[in-house]
Amino acid sequence: MQIKVKVRDIPVPGLGIKTPMTAEELGLTGEGIKYLTPLTLDIHVERAGDELIVDGKAEGRYEFSCARCLTAVIRDRRDEFQIFVDIDPETEIVDVGEEVRQEMVIRLSPIILCREDCQGICPGCGANLNEDLCRCRG
Repeated sequence: MQIKVKVRDIPVPGLGIKTPMTAEELGLTGEGIKYLTPLTLDIHVERAGDELIVDGKAEGRYEFSCARCLTAVIRDRRDEFQIFVDIDPETEIVDVGEEVRQEMVIRLSPIILCREDCQGICPGCGANLNEDLCRCRG
């Protein structure tokens, strides 16, 4: 994924970039989440001496399987992040795409649940304990 910024084109108040990007374009496939809509990226880049400050937001809708009961769940996602990129006087173009992708991956919880009190699946009979009684306990 590429989000290229021409350093000399950044005005004093900063540069705004708003664009839709698919999960494939962002390199977010294979994380156990299916993105149902393109993610809307809203990025603001400011120059501060020898670095760029990138404030960003990403919004979209996704589907995942609950880590406990495996039920499909659809949720809206909104991530906010801030990235600092060192530059020198010769820097002409900075690609912040990989940094944005990494921020999105970091914000994915390794355990996503359908709800906080999800009871999961019985390992004996396979019943979804949110919906059914365990058939192991006779």
